[in-house]
Amino acid sequence: MNFAERLGRIDRRIVFAFIAVVVIVPFFLPLSILSRVSPEAQRLFDAVEDIRPNDKPLLISIDFDPQSMPEIYPMLEALLRHAFARDVPVVVMALWVTGVGLGELALNQVAPEYGKEYGRDYAFLGWKPGFAAVVLGMGRSIPETYPTDQYDTPLDELPVMQGVRNYDDIPLAISLSAGDPGVMTVWIPYVQARFGQDLGAGVTAVSAADAYPFLQSGQLTGLLAGMKGAAEYEFLIAEAGYTEAATPAIQAMDSQSMAHLAIILLIVLGNASFILTRKRK
Repeated sequence: MNFAERLGRIDRRIVFAFIAVVVIVPFFLPLSILSRVSPEAQRLFDAVEDIRPNDKPLLISIDFDPQSMPEIYPMLEALLRHAFARDVPVVVMALWVTGVGLGELALNQVAPEYGKEYGRDYAFLGWKPGFAAVVLGMGRSIPETYPTDQYDTPLDELPVMQGVRNYDDIPLAISLSAGDPGVMTVWIPYVQARFGQDLGAGVTAVSAADAYPFLQSGQLTGLLAGMKGAAEYEFLIAEAGYTEAATPAIQAMDSQSMAHLAIILLIVLGNASFILTRKRK
């Protein structure tokens, strides 16, 4: 059996082991392959940069569930780190009831990194039923729509909510969306179109194609698309010196990129073996 034939008959267990190594290694030895950032991710980063520190809050809506965590949760962590590093107040809410636990998880993890205090530097409004009524009501009065926060504390007792009446006092809202209700079905038609709210979004990769027209029309200020978008935002805040925390999305993209390269290599080797073997026959 010559080399070409042996190449075409590699034991599949060797192939599986090779792919496993290629996928796992970047999580322990970061490669930081990402070097370019998409314009839409840069625009969202710049929009957060434009918010004045210690002034009006950034609003983040958690419109996803644990199923979408690998793609969207790193966006949430990166956005919180960006805001907290710049001393921008943050108000978090959820249109999905499953987002409540995710919001608490992220806030409890990121806020202590920057010494942020609940009520003074950030607030969590939680979830309320009737998403359309909620976002429309916030356009009239946030304190009336949310008389209390997630922990039953009256909003007027939270320093971070002082002077925050409606969307006029929110310089930027960002929906991290995995479906409906989310950015394209709620935030754009009910909030951006009706109240003129500046709006950014983070979506799953499969939803990105549906979101780009709203970016091109100017209804979205910026967009993070899938895990790549999360990795781009992690890259931007790290480059700006806002964090030295772990970058799970960048590591995942390194792993994914290496797996793609490995698969391409195997396809090339397989075809080369087939062509060389056929020529000999």
